Amino acid sequence: MPSFDDYRRASGDRFNSASGPMTVQPVTGRPAPSNVMDGRFFGDETWSMLSAAMPMEANNAETAAKVAAVFFCVSIIAEAVGSLSLEFKDDNGPRNDFPLANVLAYEPNHLQTGAEFWAAMAFAGVLRGEAFAEPVAGFDGLEVWALNPLRTVASWGERSMHVDYASEQGPRRLLPQQLFWFTGIADGGLRPLVPWRQAKGAIDFQLALEVGARSFFRNDRRPSGIVTTDQKLTDASADRIAEGVRQWKRGGTPVFEQGLTYEAVGSSNTDAQLVELIRQRTLEMGRYWRIPRSMIGDEGGNAGNNEQDTRSFVNWALRPLTRRIEQAITVRMLPPDLRAQGVRARFNLDSMLRGDAATQWRNAVLARTASIMSVDEIRTGWFGLSALGEDWASDPRAALNSNRAADTTTGGETAPQDKVQ
Repeated sequence: MPSFDDYRRASGDRFNSASGPMTVQPVTGRPAPSNVMDGRFFGDETWSMLSAAMPMEANNAETAAKVAAVFFCVSIIAEAVGSLSLEFKDDNGPRNDFPLANVLAYEPNHLQTGAEFWAAMAFAGVLRGEAFAEPVAGFDGLEVWALNPLRTVASWGERSMHVDYASEQGPRRLLPQQLFWFTGIADGGLRPLVPWRQAKGAIDFQLALEVGARSFFRNDRRPSGIVTTDQKLTDASADRIAEGVRQWKRGGTPVFEQGLTYEAVGSSNTDAQLVELIRQRTLEMGRYWRIPRSMIGDEGGNAGNNEQDTRSFVNWALRPLTRRIEQAITVRMLPPDLRAQGVRARFNLDSMLRGDAATQWRNAVLARTASIMSVDEIRTGWFGLSALGEDWASDPRAALNSNRAADTTTGGETAPQDKVQ
């Protein structure tokens, strides 16, 4: 009767003996032990092909971005940055009277709009911790082209930096004065921390959950197991059992004989709490990129909570990133004469902080009555309307006309102090 070691050797196992590694020929007369589930779990050629499409470990940024929670966290920040309007201001108000303002805000190059360019740069920065672009002189003036992160290697020294870029024309080394870039948080040095590497353990856990769930459903939702019997099997019975195992792998329902019993050795998705684990790991991804719970989870909330979460998203996820980009534009893109005039780049986050329609109207009234904003500023900046063009509409300190038609002291006339001259 073959022993357990015989069966182990028959499966093609290599082991060390006193004479070194060796391979034992399979024992004839009995089938090699095979899991009644899916052999792809045990490294055969089918599972090897599937593992390339469903990696179990995040070894690069592209693999990390394939995790749904990671892609959501990174893309929602990037798309939000791309949706913001880029403005240039000095101490006296907006400054859009120089060509570079239009290039950076609307047309960085002839293939990308401003929204596309800044969303791509933000995606690279949020996922990898750094984003690089190269300003070049084009036929129509200055153009800014984002560098492909897959071809970019940044070398950070103690007080120096350069970028090796493998362009289609050949390798190039770019110095800081040739580049526009911004980075994420660092731990005291120039080299930024890489967000996806910081979250690698959680990402690998999420990948394992996804692969396990896919395999579970590919196996027709059947947990793995073994079949056992106390009876002696004939060769014919062994052949029929082997055929039953193959039928089981194909999704069929075999009928075992010789007193064979099936015993599950794996757990179902319900027993493993797969849904709860995926939800918990998704929330964990939100912590790495500071995404509020209501935005990444499936729990609903009331309007007040959602508005507060939006403010948290703007304050802790968007504002730190846009502040870095604003200063990078001001310092690395604007010429010295404009900086000397006090010109600064600014992303307008106000549109994301106004709340619903009723809140926007209420805030507009408060901003005007408190003499903080003029009527024209509210019309053009908040509601996208044209300016009135009147002197009083552009002055936030202009007196308001309350038009108290039911004033008892004047017999229903407008109060004299409120009449428009």
